[in-house]
Order: sequence, then structure tokens, then C-alpha cells
Amino acid sequence: MIRRALAAALLLALAAALPAAAHEVLHEEATGEATVVRFFYAGGVPFSYESYEVFRAGETIPYQTGFTDAEGRVVFLPDREAEWGIRVFSEDGHGAELTITAGGGAAPRADRPPVDRYARLLAGLGFLFGVFGLISLFYRRRSARSG
Repeated sequence: MIRRALAAALLLALAAALPAAAHEVLHEEATGEATVVRFFYAGGVPFSYESYEVFRAGETIPYQTGFTDAEGRVVFLPDREAEWGIRVFSEDGHGAELTITAGGGAAPRADRPPVDRYARLLAGLGFLFGVFGLISLFYRRRSARSG
């Protein structure tokens, strides 16, 4: 009798734990120039279209907020190497929080326009002056022959 009660209690405990494990939110990450963290349920189903916030360690205002994509990914471009906190959450209470170190490969910011823009502008002006110079030479030679 006691064995049956223990077996029933064990089965009930396992049955209660299985749905909870199916709703557990797991993650995998990849860092480089951009940081990508994919969130998914224990069964492999993506944590899609749910809210997220990215924080720099020690700050209370989010660095970035948004929604995970169809694959459950959060993608952000850290401005410097630091500890980053990521929090994902759904309206029904599921979610996860984690801290990662990212940002070593961040792209440099451009505070002024690249040199290429000025080079193109100068090339365009040179082309226009060249065309008008050729037209001017053509008309001078023509007017010198007729005169």
C-alpha cells in the first residue's frame, strides 16, 4: 500500500514537472561585431515575437528594447566591451534573464562623413569643369575658323 502511494506521488510529481520544463526558456549566444542571442523553449520552439530589453551592467535605462524575431533572436550591436544584461519576457509570464560579456568587435562609429563622399564630390566637379572646358575649346576653334 505504501509503495503504491509513493509510486503515485512520484508519478504526480513527474507529471507536474513536465509541463513546466516544456515552458522553460533556454538560450544560445554568438558574439562578434554584432551579438546574437537566440531564446527558445525546452522543446526547441523559438521564443518568437516576445519583448526584450538589453542593459549595460549597472545601468537602469535600457540600451535597446524590442521584440525577438521569428527565430527568437535578440540582435544588438554593443558600443563597447562590457557586461550586458538581456531580459526577455512574454505577457503570460515566461521569460529569462542572462548576463553576457560582449562588444570587443564593435564597429567604429563615424562622427563625420567618410572621405569617399568628398572624393566623389570633387570628381563630379572635375568632370563638369572638364565637359565645359571641352565645349569652350570647341566653340573657340569654330569661331576662329569662321572669323
